[in-house]
Amino acid sequence: MLSVPDCTAALSAAQAAIDLAVEHVLSHPPRAIRYKGDREPVSEVDEEVEHVVRERLTVGGHTEIGFLGEETGAVGDRKTYWVLDPIDGTINHHHGNPLCAIALGLVHDHQPVLGVTALPFLGHRYWAATGQGAYRDGVPIGVSAAESLDRALIGFSDYGSGHDAALRDVLCSTVDRELTARAQGVRRYGSSALDLVWVADGTLDACVLLGNRTWDTAAGAVIAREAGALVLDADASPHSTRSRCAIATTPGLREELMPFLHVLRGSRFWPDDHHEPAGNPASAPG
Repeated sequence: MLSVPDCTAALSAAQAAIDLAVEHVLSHPPRAIRYKGDREPVSEVDEEVEHVVRERLTVGGHTEIGFLGEETGAVGDRKTYWVLDPIDGTINHHHGNPLCAIALGLVHDHQPVLGVTALPFLGHRYWAATGQGAYRDGVPIGVSAAESLDRALIGFSDYGSGHDAALRDVLCSTVDRELTARAQGVRRYGSSALDLVWVADGTLDACVLLGNRTWDTAAGAVIAREAGALVLDADASPHSTRSRCAIATTPGLREELMPFLHVLRGSRFWPDDHHEPAGNPASAPG
């Protein structure tokens, strides 16, 4: 097992890997689309980006850090590992919508410690490492000063797909309806990674993401946190890779926002005392 990773060296490696990923996405339109589940598309581009990043991060046989990819699963160290969503917002990407992201995080002891998120079609890149602040295109960023929901723009997660779509639809619609009645605006952009970095730079004042998966949120969680956001689970405990939800909010909205999540109590989206890592069965390297 590794000790706490050297984030300076890791950030350099992550940036180089994201360079390759962005180049690939911009030069290869989605093709050979198939479905890995209910309304969950994947294309050759998703798989190729994951291969490119994985190969770059293990160049020279340096495999002491594990790797978890959305498309290819997990290998290596369970304590310290890279986690990648090759294209977060795949449906958007397939439809020519520019709101999608490439998100690469580094996790240690269930906590994201480094993240790089690129928005290839918008031309922006965000990054952060624990204790080093958050940046967009090399410029420091911070969360908004919003203190009232009626002046806040909130990002919200997609509704359900997969085996528990009906439950997620009910819970999402309840939270969505209540938030919409109180917030200045609620938006569903179709990319959790994008929602989190937009909280980090103040484009959004908060985001509420139900059904946390490590590859969706690891990179954005550390970026939002380093930008000054509170990144929480549904019960307002600190977010980790074991969390079932990811709520990122400017501190001034915490007290108003978090009670909307109480409807999740008793469901699989509410924390319990025996968390399993979030995501699919391969959500932690093995």
